Amino acid sequence: MQEIIQSNISTILSTGYILAEMRRFFLIAIAGLFVGCDSGVTGISTVTGNWSLRTLNGASLPYTVSGSGANRTEIVDDVYTFFEGFTFSETIHKRVTTNGQQSTVTENETGSFSLFGESVTITGNSGVVRRGLIDGKSNAMTIVEEGLTFVYRQ
Repeated sequence: MQEIIQSNISTILSTGYILAEMRRFFLIAIAGLFVGCDSGVTGISTVTGNWSLRTLNGASLPYTVSGSGANRTEIVDDVYTFFEGFTFSETIHKRVTTNGQQSTVTENETGSFSLFGESVTITGNSGVVRRGLIDGKSNAMTIVEEGLTFVYRQ
């Protein structure tokens, strides 16, 4: 009986059965790792490109962010451009009214962004950090900060 067992073990080892099984297990584990580490945003092919502000707190633009009447500041438009290499630029146009006199102010920001699943973190070179979610089905990016909800679309 012992000779049969040793013979079977020798046969298994000599044919590489254990190595083949280890290889198979390794390949299955690697495949599972790739499936589990999906790049994240479902339903959207890329986040690169322009993301234009469409609504702020559910209202269309221009949106008054401070003041009223003859003294107010309104956001006219806001566009993020996400580039390959995880960098961005942002251009915001604001209309500032002081004692009834209007002027247009342009603010620019650059920096980097990162993705984790559907979450996006946008870090400006000025130190401002904004966090939001990208919905790939509707091509919408939503950022909530300081009581304001910004919805951007590609």
